[in-house]
Amino acid sequence: MNNLNRGWILTCFGTAVGAGILFLPISAGFSGICPILFLTLIIFPITYISHRGITRIVTSCPKETDIVGAIEYDLGHTAGFIVSILYFLSIVTICVGYATALTNMLDALLTNHFHMYLSRPFLTFFILIIMTSVMFCNEKTMIIVTSLLTFPLIIMLLAISLYMIPEWNLSAFYEMSFNLKIFIKNTLLLLPILIFAMNFSPVCSSLGYFYKKKFISIEDAIKNSDHVVKWTSILLFVFVMFFVISLFFSITPKILLNAKEKNIDALTAIAIAYNTPIFLYTLPIIAFLAISSSYFGHFAGAREGISGIIKQLITWNNPEVKEKINIKKIKIICTIILVALLWIFAVYNLSVLSIIGTISSPIIAIYAYLMPVMFMKKVPRLRMYQSKWAAFVFVIGIIIIAGYCLGQFV
Repeated sequence: MNNLNRGWILTCFGTAVGAGILFLPISAGFSGICPILFLTLIIFPITYISHRGITRIVTSCPKETDIVGAIEYDLGHTAGFIVSILYFLSIVTICVGYATALTNMLDALLTNHFHMYLSRPFLTFFILIIMTSVMFCNEKTMIIVTSLLTFPLIIMLLAISLYMIPEWNLSAFYEMSFNLKIFIKNTLLLLPILIFAMNFSPVCSSLGYFYKKKFISIEDAIKNSDHVVKWTSILLFVFVMFFVISLFFSITPKILLNAKEKNIDALTAIAIAYNTPIFLYTLPIIAFLAISSSYFGHFAGAREGISGIIKQLITWNNPEVKEKINIKKIKIICTIILVALLWIFAVYNLSVLSIIGTISSPIIAIYAYLMPVMFMKKVPRLRMYQSKWAAFVFVIGIIIIAGYCLGQFV
């Protein structure tokens, strides 16, 4: 494995590690051991096949372009515009969850440990302005720094997983019983959260485009991008599932209920419950790094996404005006719109698990699970890249779209 591939693996891994992995143990804790064991068996292949599908669409395109350009090349401008909207929605909904999680995390820590009580609108505004200003002033440097934080973040989260082992309560194995209705309900509720925690689809278009430019041969480009996606999926599978299982056996029902009630992540809930110096000062830092590092990348992606949509609309019937567009002005307007949107939703304080389950994951499923399968079946040049798992991945995508809502009523 060369250094270039390692770098991309870390980038993809860092894209996935965020609010999803921190809220996943809460959902898993309410689900029980049977759904966790079942989803552990299927999560790697569906993650690998779905994300590989996105990169293959890009790397196999005769034209050097991103996912939107590749779709436009085969299916026209309208299809490309639809993909642009899907891409934007898949990222901006994640930003909503991140903004809400950051506000709740800081609010819980200020309230419980420093006895400081700030109004939620002010606290949310302060967080968004500070984080967005830092990124906006020096975006490239911030993205580089947050990418470099990925490796130490991996070490810290792994350390927490290992540290919690002495706290494991294995009674879930001894008291394990199987009820089909409860199993289906909990699996439907857990699957979208797990899919979200394993998702690195926002970076797959850039990954495919990079290797397309680097290699003259399409086969070499696909081989290398497949390699990155495979090892990212393996690392996420091992890392995420170990983290979830470790916290599943160590988080008590009281901590779970408190986390769900206060709409906070698992690490913040543990820090509040144990109230020990090592947890008080390390867990919130880890949670903040995990969420904020992903927030910067996703916010930048959301801004690029909405900027791209605006440019597509402006040039739809007048391609010649493309060179006259003021990109800087559009970015400033898009930044203001995004901050206002995130502020409104974060102040409203929707359940982060509900945001992930009912909004983010279904959009991710359409973009990463359904779209590549449908395009590889429809576009002649892509048929040779279809997977034997395609039908299974497609079915899982359908389940993800409606799973969380159905799970509420089963």
